[in-house]
Amino acid sequence: MENKSFKYWKGFSFLLIGLNITLIVFLFLGRHANERQRGNPANFIIDKLKFTTQQQTEFNKLKEAHHDSTMLLDEEGKRLRTIFFEGLKSDSANNKIMIAAEIAENQKQMELLTYNHFEKVKKLCTPEQKIIFNTIIMEILDRLGKPHGEKD
Repeated sequence: MENKSFKYWKGFSFLLIGLNITLIVFLFLGRHANERQRGNPANFIIDKLKFTTQQQTEFNKLKEAHHDSTMLLDEEGKRLRTIFFEGLKSDSANNKIMIAAEIAENQKQMELLTYNHFEKVKKLCTPEQKIIFNTIIMEILDRLGKPHGEKD
């Protein structure tokens, strides 16, 4: 009887080990597949719109300027959020409304900056590329990790 019980538990243990290994592999591969899918938004834009060398040069200039500006706004946003939540350490939260408004304004500037950036990118496009641009803009935003108001 003990021998049958031992075989049962041994088989059950191997089954659990196998399932765990399978789960780990799927989680690992799934995460990397998602990262590959997101990819580099700039390369995605260049490939999908089939930018010429001249367009790529102009696009890269726009991309660098946009990156520099977003980094500045990002740093300002972090600074403001730090100040905002530091207010929890004191009993007085006198400035919370004002700081929250500054955080909102910073986020508004970030969204407008991104919108204006893509407006400039669209201006680089030929009429045929503009049609493609209009169909891929939401996918570009997904690759950037920006919310765009659509539910998955």
